[in-house]
Amino acid sequence: MADVFISYASEDRDRVRPLAEALIQRGFNVWWDRALAAGEDYAATIERELRAAKAVIVVWTRSSVASTFVRDEAGRARDEGRLVPVMLDKVEFPLGFGAFQAEDFTRWNGGSNAPQLQLLEEVLRAKLSGRAVDSSAIERRRRRLGARIRLVSLLTVIALVVGIAAGGRYLFNPPEPQTDLRAELLRLLEEGTLTPEQAIQLAEILEAGALGETQVAESAPMASPGAPIDSRVAEEGPAWSGDTRPVVVSASVFDEAARATYREAARALLQHPDASVRRAALQMSSPETRDSAMQTLWSYAQSNPNDPLRDEIYLLCGAVGEANDNPLGQRALEVAANLAPGDADVWRMLARSYDRTDRDQDAQAAVLVSQAAEAQSQGQPQIAEQRLQEALPNLSAAELRAPVASELGQLAEARGDWDSASARFAQAYTLREQTAAETPTSAAADVLEADAQQLVIALDRSGRTREACERLRQAQAAHDVAAPDQDLLERCRRLFRTQLRDRVEVAPQLRLRREAIQQTPEQDVAPTP
Repeated sequence: MADVFISYASEDRDRVRPLAEALIQRGFNVWWDRALAAGEDYAATIERELRAAKAVIVVWTRSSVASTFVRDEAGRARDEGRLVPVMLDKVEFPLGFGAFQAEDFTRWNGGSNAPQLQLLEEVLRAKLSGRAVDSSAIERRRRRLGARIRLVSLLTVIALVVGIAAGGRYLFNPPEPQTDLRAELLRLLEEGTLTPEQAIQLAEILEAGALGETQVAESAPMASPGAPIDSRVAEEGPAWSGDTRPVVVSASVFDEAARATYREAARALLQHPDASVRRAALQMSSPETRDSAMQTLWSYAQSNPNDPLRDEIYLLCGAVGEANDNPLGQRALEVAANLAPGDADVWRMLARSYDRTDRDQDAQAAVLVSQAAEAQSQGQPQIAEQRLQEALPNLSAAELRAPVASELGQLAEARGDWDSASARFAQAYTLREQTAAETPTSAAADVLEADAQQLVIALDRSGRTREACERLRQAQAAHDVAAPDQDLLERCRRLFRTQLRDRVEVAPQLRLRREAIQQTPEQDVAPTP
């Protein structure tokens, strides 16, 4: 009698045969009704083999879900702890079987060495040896093998795209899912032949390799991005005080933030026009090449400040670096926080990084900023302002106090408090100047210009136009800051004879906000003579 019994609908016999033969090739003793000898009692033989088998594979298809015999055999296997469901069609399982994870063979190519067979073998070996199946290990293995399945599918699609140019060598024989896949993907990325849809899929495939399998504690449930701010507070922990040092960001929160950040950044960089960036983005998924790839991306971003995908480079380096405890990850997250201070995920990852490096006060302050960003996105500006005010004095680096001060300025601006807004923007600009002097980078220069322009606008809107013109003159002399608009430039020259350069250009960080600023009603005040 056999160890493995396969239950299926008779209409699916030809589809089940490759599965039975593949398992036999992998050393399993398998029984299915093709093994019936002439003259044997059909029902008695099935009953005997079903009772003796240590594992019962139930093949779910459109036919078998309607089969009384299959459901009866599956029910007995389920009740006795021997059930191993396999899915050949995307179907709704019969009542009573929905809670059991079925191995997905809907895209199986029939090979005995295919990823699906490797996963099924692990489950069967556990059943046959009488040990419990490690569901968490199986799930991790399932995700990794699922990525390989999608990778082969993706390469087939790509091969069709470039098949003519490649002489058709991959049209009918796509590469096996081994090391040559990475080389082939690398070649295709360097050629720039990936479509946006393929880049999205590839980013999802590479995610597990870049970020690893994060261990998530069951006691720390993952909050959804749209969850109320109070649930984020409860999950991320209270503000740090005294000798108490709570976990500032749970494993699940960091995992959610890192994966969302990686996915968006990687799918953009896999389509980057520069081949070296595409190569490095791919190499971030391999432990052997990750560190050098991260350094390549960092150097590229520093040398190309006007690259429209520069922010995505810092985000990718930050998420992957922090997930793998690379010190460059923290530095990249700090730069990303400056460029996108309203990104809650960046601050959550930064909080985890500071916590990991024993910077307790900075970690808790970063949590507060992340909560502020979340509150702002939910239309709760008062909570956002409160959190930012609590965080600002507890951030040790001027580089991070600056974006927080700037965000407070924008909140004051939104409620029409131009005096408070100008005070906050002045604070941010001073901190930016300090940062630029200590660590001169292209990113620091960009945000410095943005804060200078916000300060000039706020001063002008509060009726302090003379002061606005003088601050603009000083900023142009020290940092070659452009005027935020032509009208202000002309008024400064006409009313106060301020010597200003002709360059007028809104800083990139302000472009999206410019329309909202211009639509705010002008205050009924006259310029200061």
